[in-house]
Amino acid sequence: MLITLPLMPNATSPADIMFQRLACCVCGRSTDDADDHVLLGISAPGNPAEQWLGAHAEHLNGVLARGFSVEVHKM
Repeated sequence: MLITLPLMPNATSPADIMFQRLACCVCGRSTDDADDHVLLGISAPGNPAEQWLGAHAEHLNGVLARGFSVEVHKM
């Protein structure tokens, strides 16, 4: 099943993005009320572009390779 995620709104910095809730890149559902919301920033060497993805930590942990995991700590 292919899920089309909405485009990331324009933001000037990661701090601006941190206050936005993006749909989960694994399940496609809202993360608005999720306690385990995580924000992933992806970039490539030599390319100034950045891609930001939101996810439920539980869903992300379900698709990460063995040995990788995400933990959420409330500050």
